Amino acid sequence: MKHLAVPVLLLLFLLPLHGRAQTASFEEAVVDVGNLGLTVTNAGFIGRANVRNNPTGPPSMEYPLDSGVEHLFESGLWVGAVRSDGVITVRTGAVTAAGGYRPGATGYEFAQLTPLLERSTLPTSEVFTRSAVSHQDYLAAFVDTAAVLPGTSIQMPDPRGRLGMKVEMETFAWNFPFTEFFVILNWKIINISEAAWDNVYVGMYHDLVVRNVNTTTESGSAFFNKGGYGFIDSLYASYAFNAGGNEETLNTYGAIVFLGAEWPDPTAGRKRFFHPALAEAYAAEGLPRPQVNPRWWLFSGGLDELARPASDEERYRRMATPFPNPDAFPNPVDFEAARAAWFERLRTDGQNAAGNWIGLTPIGPFPRVAPGDTLTVTYAVVAALKPEAFQGQAGKPVDTPESRALLANNIAWARRTYAGEDNNLNGTLDPGEDVNGNGVLDRYLIPEPPAAPRVRVAFENDIDPATGRQKAKVVLYWDRTAELSRDPVTGRLDFEGYRIYRSNPGDDRAGNILDRATLIAQYDRPGNRTGFNNGFDEIALEEPVTFPDDPTEYWYRFEAEDLLAGWQYLFIVTAFDEGDPDAGLPSFESSRTANATRVFPGTPPDPEGARRVGVYPNPYRAGAAWDGGTNRTRRLNFYNLPPRAEIRVYTLAGEIVKEMRHEAGTYRGDIRWYDNFSAENRQLPGGEHSWDILSENGLNISPGLYLFTVKNLDTGEVQRGKFVIIK
Repeated sequence: MKHLAVPVLLLLFLLPLHGRAQTASFEEAVVDVGNLGLTVTNAGFIGRANVRNNPTGPPSMEYPLDSGVEHLFESGLWVGAVRSDGVITVRTGAVTAAGGYRPGATGYEFAQLTPLLERSTLPTSEVFTRSAVSHQDYLAAFVDTAAVLPGTSIQMPDPRGRLGMKVEMETFAWNFPFTEFFVILNWKIINISEAAWDNVYVGMYHDLVVRNVNTTTESGSAFFNKGGYGFIDSLYASYAFNAGGNEETLNTYGAIVFLGAEWPDPTAGRKRFFHPALAEAYAAEGLPRPQVNPRWWLFSGGLDELARPASDEERYRRMATPFPNPDAFPNPVDFEAARAAWFERLRTDGQNAAGNWIGLTPIGPFPRVAPGDTLTVTYAVVAALKPEAFQGQAGKPVDTPESRALLANNIAWARRTYAGEDNNLNGTLDPGEDVNGNGVLDRYLIPEPPAAPRVRVAFENDIDPATGRQKAKVVLYWDRTAELSRDPVTGRLDFEGYRIYRSNPGDDRAGNILDRATLIAQYDRPGNRTGFNNGFDEIALEEPVTFPDDPTEYWYRFEAEDLLAGWQYLFIVTAFDEGDPDAGLPSFESSRTANATRVFPGTPPDPEGARRVGVYPNPYRAGAAWDGGTNRTRRLNFYNLPPRAEIRVYTLAGEIVKEMRHEAGTYRGDIRWYDNFSAENRQLPGGEHSWDILSENGLNISPGLYLFTVKNLDTGEVQRGKFVIIK
């Protein structure tokens, strides 16, 4: 698990709440426990607006993780209401701004109140706690009542528009295979003023932009205007896709989805579930019907409804009024025709470089939120691949129910996860829904697969007796963690077995190496109706193995042989449970991301210099099979290196072309190829070092014959060799 918590400003924030001073700094962190990477902050917005200009930094909304396919410029919370003095106000966590978030800028109206707190339900996590909800929670709070930017004298924007609001943000993410493509955002909006808010709307502003930041060459407006957009009525989901970009990339969707809300009904004295599915029930009580009004406007230009809203009154009207507005048409037929034409434009504008649309997905109206009450609104950020039939350039502009099938499935899992025991999503614990028998409607309660095993990768090389050459081999070890997992719904220890997945050479070029990894072995308990019933004798160890730097006891060993040196392979070990065939409960499998490791088979360090140092491929031909598409993403490997070495490349005239320092214990790949086609979860064999075939000054070198030396920095021994570059 990786995460980033970066203090941007050391800020002192004084707020007259509860009679004491509050201190916080601006922070951002990355939710990345699954296969979706999302930057969250403690200032009311999500995303990382500069991801286009800094693609090697943290993701904004990247899916699949480490693919370079981004889905978001920036998104933020909007809360609009009519105050007791009659003033209409909308408090915004993000607005349409070319540079994204700037502290104190107009439209960024929330000030951080607490740092970001991370916690986890995973016992192996450093932030494990039983109070966590998911595998990776982030918690933070912010307010709209600060007079100045904390720690500075910069005035916060629009002080007259304050609602008197504190927001407690919770983000939840899991690494199960059926949850790894979404992050749930839970906003607890607390009225800390002395007056009620009326006709409240809550929305997610979103600038969804789906592009591959590693492979696109477009910048400026050309980067942002290729979007296709739409809305799935039945799922309350605003979505976007890359409709017109020509870069090599996966075709994906990114979506902002309303899941549900809890409204503290002052007349009933209790919280009520608030959702468009309950519109008729609300109307029967004389209350406004809950509705989601998806809106879009152009980043620049546009007239009337398609122009950027410039005032709180206009923003509030956008939240409250659908577009097209059915009240503006003489009959339903004309309205439906206008609506179809509108969504056709949204869907196709990106094909003509006119798709720079900004979106808003609001829910409301909540009739009244009294002082001290908490309004809870929950959204999900969801991503999905288009099915295989819609990949490639021809599939980019396609947007049909068939191309959205995986997106709809992923949204359904987000809804199911949020619903928990609330199977029919009505906010009531109905007969038969109380699966854990505690008498309370529990959300985020889903069947869980066994815990992912802890995996250790080792490199072992054999000598081929026929050729005398080394054969690359990778050994996987894992522990028994999964076998002690108890399902929270059934209460059973239902571990069944293990599955081992591996990708093939070249799968990393597609940008989705995780999904390309295929099953190469499975071992499971005999004597039931699940799995192969082949037992564990082939992989089980008689005694556990430990390593000097790792006290974990590893009870299983699997050897992967005949691998190609220098190529990247992804290895995954999952655990799966028995399921319940009689009850129709499928077998669930642990995360494919939790222990996924990118492995580069090759030679281990050679401290004694017993093996001849060499280069491969030799001769090197420009555009080698594992190279990227640019002259900055090429790769040539030196092998059989000592643990500590100095590598020098020379021309035939003796001029030094490149000098490199190799430290086996810390070398992780220091050229652009690893940034574009690999990830942090990689392991290299220690005796190999990659060169991008650029000179010391970062220039392309000419084809021809080159010499090299490798000096063992521990013994002083020097080996020499040569290789050929062909272009």
